[in-house]
Amino acid sequence: MNCHFSLLFFSLWLGKKTGLTTRLATLIGVGTSICGASAIAAMAPCIEAKKEETGLALSCITLFGLLAMFSHPFLYTSTVVGDPLGHNLNAYAIWVGTGVHETAQVIAAAGALGVEGNALLVKSIRIFMIDPMILLATYMIARKANLSGRRRTTLPAYGVVFVALSVCGAFLDIYAPQIALLGFDWLPLKTVLSKVVFKFLLGLCLAGEGFKVKLSQIAKLGIKPFAIGAFVALLAGIIALVLAILVTPFLPVL
Repeated sequence: MNCHFSLLFFSLWLGKKTGLTTRLATLIGVGTSICGASAIAAMAPCIEAKKEETGLALSCITLFGLLAMFSHPFLYTSTVVGDPLGHNLNAYAIWVGTGVHETAQVIAAAGALGVEGNALLVKSIRIFMIDPMILLATYMIARKANLSGRRRTTLPAYGVVFVALSVCGAFLDIYAPQIALLGFDWLPLKTVLSKVVFKFLLGLCLAGEGFKVKLSQIAKLGIKPFAIGAFVALLAGIIALVLAILVTPFLPVL
């Protein structure tokens, strides 16, 4: 958990040093440390990010997430990286699940070696950090706005809804057999929602964000966001690798 907050603060620090807006640096940090485009799409309205900032952050995360997706299997199988991990696929799954941006990219990178289930479990822990991260980032930007005399940002509705739906989903999963006796079979509906409906809605939202972006506005921001995205992505990979190395002695060999 601490490493994810560290990535956010590192992104904010780099953004401040290079003259990037706090909003854009926040989006890059959250996208790298939590769950890529989904985290950016959730965070953007909470911190009142501009369309161009959201689009640019999505571009950074997609680019470096793809690089991570292809590089992790190669580094593990073809370089010395596999040595400190004991050539243990469980350790590799932890490295990928902790360090790669998007859920789909985690599945692809881990699936190349057949451990997508383990990596996805680690990734799920990161995803549940999205709500605390949004609350923290919103508070920090609200505090900065308040100090400059602007209106304080309120508690983000997304954060509240996320917690409520998470609790609701967990309740339905746990008590699915009992609920089925009442005539409502939750599990088939959950499968359809997760595999079809939610993916379509997320893709629709991200496409809408992309269509709102003006390339001329992105060009004005220059190369700085991509440089910061690269540094944060590299740091994420290194921290994830160190964590995986530290826990390797305690993992069953796979």
